Amino acid sequence: MYKKLGILGGMGPLATYTLYKNIIESTPVQKDQDHIDMTILNASHIPDRTAGILHGGESPLPYLLSELKILENAGCDLIAIPCNTSHYYYDELQKNCNVRILNMVDLTAEKLEKDGIKKIFLMATAGTIKTGVYQKYFSKRNIEIIPPTGDEIEVMMKVIYDIKAFGIKALTDKKNYNLDALCYIQDKYAPPVFLGMGKTKNNIKTVFGCTEFSTIKEAKHIYEYELFSRDADKLEKLNQINRLCLSVDAMEVLKDKILELFGVRQKI
Repeated sequence: MYKKLGILGGMGPLATYTLYKNIIESTPVQKDQDHIDMTILNASHIPDRTAGILHGGESPLPYLLSELKILENAGCDLIAIPCNTSHYYYDELQKNCNVRILNMVDLTAEKLEKDGIKKIFLMATAGTIKTGVYQKYFSKRNIEIIPPTGDEIEVMMKVIYDIKAFGIKALTDKKNYNLDALCYIQDKYAPPVFLGMGKTKNNIKTVFGCTEFSTIKEAKHIYEYELFSRDADKLEKLNQINRLCLSVDAMEVLKDKILELFGVRQKI
């Protein structure tokens, strides 16, 4: 059994916080000592992954390798990286690290295969989509990926960078229509049958392949708390977020695997 988790975070910080929060809230405890020991690096100085991969920006690889060494020296025996795009470098990272690094993308493919899902629509960064990070692992399990169009990728990138810049406020601002567009895109490929069932009309699953999208559930909690206001706009936003939350979230799959490997039985 593993003893200490390392999280190479900061890509972005809100996504790192969300992973940490979800691990804590999913762990049944009676005292501090019942939680998983972990070291979290909020390495927000790491250069933009999409810019480095697609647009000739500074490569994040040397920075990733340097931060992994810090976690290794801190005594971590399992490492998680809550950033999908950085998994473009996964093979190089694992080759140069003596500690096991969980592969969030491969874990997601494994889950979908077990669930009998044969086709997914991927919501992710341009870097993740255009470099085939998900295709590399999903094709091995015969899972077809429907790629978004250029315009749809542009909408996704706007939402991702809004979340990086403004946090949850980017999802709760009435004047921000990017969430509307994101929900429209999801409904186009994976229209829900009934929100409570988590099923789609065509058995296509949407996959959150960017950890910024994982923070959408945080906005859901805010709207649920404010339902007493009977604000029609907020009710519509909550409906949109509920539909988006039907997606398979790669970071949630990562969280589940972490808890499993540390022998934690999740709260029900």
